[in-house]
Amino acid sequence: MNGQVISLPDGRRLGYCMVGKGKPVVYFHGTASSRLEVLLLKDFAETANLRIIGVDRPGYGLSSYKTRKNLVDFGGDVNFLADSLGLERFGVLGWSGGGVFALAYLNSYPEHITNAVIAATPNLPFDISQAHNTPFARYIIKIPFIADFAMKNMSRQILKANNDINKFLKSRAGKQMLHAYSKEDLKFFSDPTWLTLLYRSMAEAFRQGNQGIKAVTEEHQIFMKPWNLDFPKILADKLFIWQGSDDKTCRVNNAYLISQKMVSAHLEVFQGKGHCVMFDNLNKLGALLFRD
Repeated sequence: MNGQVISLPDGRRLGYCMVGKGKPVVYFHGTASSRLEVLLLKDFAETANLRIIGVDRPGYGLSSYKTRKNLVDFGGDVNFLADSLGLERFGVLGWSGGGVFALAYLNSYPEHITNAVIAATPNLPFDISQAHNTPFARYIIKIPFIADFAMKNMSRQILKANNDINKFLKSRAGKQMLHAYSKEDLKFFSDPTWLTLLYRSMAEAFRQGNQGIKAVTEEHQIFMKPWNLDFPKILADKLFIWQGSDDKTCRVNNAYLISQKMVSAHLEVFQGKGHCVMFDNLNKLGALLFRD
């Protein structure tokens, strides 16, 4: 359940985790998370007859670190895994920062995709000043060498939370974290099972220590650059963009900006919902991903 590893042609390791049985869906996890994010979708996958495959990006979890300077490099790793699993066509699902890499994959390899859903995804260049509602996101991430220091502190907080989630929520850092989410999101954060799985996935992002920290920092640096994708290549009619109107982590304007680049994409803004909008609409998500 925790994951498996395959060897890539260049000798790197690639970690992945699968839940459910049925139609395959490749899952692009959030930034500062990991393949274990699919454990949040285990019951959903089984009910919806989906096989959801979460893949660690380089430096996260079980996947070997590799410097990334653009959005598209990871697509080759995904293709090698798909070939290894015998997948010719599959759905794509991306949450938060993972939605950016899901879009990059859809742009590069549209022939593999049956349909795609991205939820709470930042537009690039991402306006860090609006993210998470914290000083860290507003200022520190803009300066790489300070960002590494701040990310180390963030990883320590996540590891503490993973060790004792109830104690963390009562701490100053825990209360600050809760402040950064909408009222609707807090329903999920009040569920100890859901929250434990989320922080387990986030802690796994830093399994490799400094390599994981570098991977997270590099992704933020990529997110602050403009898109380097040829958007007309995306089969936008296969793409569903979901966004919560009250998302504090990735503001609603991001979804509108992404949809402007792909006029035939299906944009849906869920009123009153937050960053966890995907988990709030699982029945609808299952119907979209299951269709061919």
